[in-house]
Amino acid sequence: MHKVRQAPSYRRRQDIHLCALYGVKMNKNLVTEQEQGRSSRGAMGKGMSTLALAMLMTTSAAFLAGCDSSSAAPPPVPEKKAEKKESADNKGIVRLEKASVKLLDIQPVAPASGKQLAWAPAQVAFVEDRTAAVSVPVAARVVSVQAHVGDVVKAGDVLATLVSPEALRTRHEVAAAKGAREVASVEAQRYQTMVDKGVGIDVDLRAAQAKLRESNQELSRAAGTAALLGGGDGDRLVLRAPRAGVIAERKATVGASMEAGAALFTIGDPTSMNVVAQVFESDLQAIRVGSPVQIEAPQITGPMTGKVRYLGATLDKDSRRASVVVDLDEQNAALRAGMQVRVGVQMSSQQQMMIPVTAVLIKDESRSVVFVQRSDNEFEARTVQLGRPVHGLVPVISGLQPGEKIVVRGGLLLDGAANQLL
Repeated sequence: MHKVRQAPSYRRRQDIHLCALYGVKMNKNLVTEQEQGRSSRGAMGKGMSTLALAMLMTTSAAFLAGCDSSSAAPPPVPEKKAEKKESADNKGIVRLEKASVKLLDIQPVAPASGKQLAWAPAQVAFVEDRTAAVSVPVAARVVSVQAHVGDVVKAGDVLATLVSPEALRTRHEVAAAKGAREVASVEAQRYQTMVDKGVGIDVDLRAAQAKLRESNQELSRAAGTAALLGGGDGDRLVLRAPRAGVIAERKATVGASMEAGAALFTIGDPTSMNVVAQVFESDLQAIRVGSPVQIEAPQITGPMTGKVRYLGATLDKDSRRASVVVDLDEQNAALRAGMQVRVGVQMSSQQQMMIPVTAVLIKDESRSVVFVQRSDNEFEARTVQLGRPVHGLVPVISGLQPGEKIVVRGGLLLDGAANQLL
């Protein structure tokens, strides 16, 4: 098939025609001048006319060429192809320049593992069942303190001494109840003797016995109340350690007035420590009682392990965390109550393959895509099915195999239209 050559435009034909007419006119003028010069110069002018004719033809040709070139359209400037850093085909394959590949973070997919940990901040604390609070039973004023924080005490050691009018009144009630019971006992015995001799009335005996029972009950009540006061006599209250341990907390200050029920000391067992972790509510569903726990403390060298003892029933309304109590497999003498540690709780025993959430891109607002490296500069956009993200990692249900190299960071360089999974 022959290509049809397009004719010059109308304007170009008009420009060429005008240039041709102008050139003919110039030729005629030059010929006229040549004939006039021939008559005046004779034979000498004949030679010059030949030379002038040649120059005329050369000038006309150059003029026509100039007109043709000026009127012609400028040659098209070839468009410069834009440099592309990537190219894609229908199969979702993307190729990058080697310099661009260096900007990507590429890592292999780790094999499936059941040891997925949920890390959370935690604090060392005394085991609740091995602690004791020492409180004042009635309103009182502190007159002396014998124990300080960190002191190791034994059961029965004096911790503090207080004075209280309520204590004095309670002890007086005990003494009065004892006197009333003695009187009632004597009265009941007298009526019993009279009845036995036949000179007494049975109704009087029954009334005396009832009064004796009332006095015994009143004495028991007063004695029980006085027992709550602890040691001491009169208005004095002596607080003693209920168990052996170490003074973990002290709120008693000499001269301070304490309300009834106020805790002055807390005694803990240094040989019974546990860890209380604050775990996000999103991780609680995958944690079970007995789940293994790893414990990291910057102050202590060497690993520590434990198991979940129980899960908190309520969440903190501000942090949205719940308390998870961990029992230590082995006690460490270097642990102190209140020490800050970090725990990793094993979330489940299911084998799952995990990848960073930064490797996942969202296409079409619903499709999860991961770029898999096929060669040094060739990447495949692969659709994957994922689970619920947990602390920067997301489980892969299908679409990837262990050992495949994926783009962990920089995937937006391969597909700028996608969105990053958060």
